Amino acid sequence: MDSLKKLSQSFGLHPLVGFGMFAIDMMLFGAETLTFELTLPFSVAVGAALTIPSILIQRHSFNDNWGAAIGKGTLIGVLTAIPTPLPALVPLLGGALGTMQMLGSGKDKNNQKKLEAPEEIIEAEYEEEK
Repeated sequence: MDSLKKLSQSFGLHPLVGFGMFAIDMMLFGAETLTFELTLPFSVAVGAALTIPSILIQRHSFNDNWGAAIGKGTLIGVLTAIPTPLPALVPLLGGALGTMQMLGSGKDKNNQKKLEAPEEIIEAEYEEEK
């Protein structure tokens, strides 16, 4: 289970980033198909513009370090700008991995041992000294 956690932290995306960019990529691809690639500059601009929010969501909501957040956000932005639906699978799979990690982290929080109150610690030390 630890390897799945490492995999989802390395390749996972926040669900908002993963599923949102997948939906946006599908919408942009639909427009490119209907206009015979005339909206390609618009798709590139949207992909570039959504790179920054993707980086910030990864950093602050998914708790990635800056390097990982910038790498993931830039990759997703570039893949969104590509005018084919195939790269859209990357954010979809990344969002699924990120969702599994977020759901799994709730279990870890419940399993953590509660800390003793400071009074209990002091009393236990006092008892040991006697």
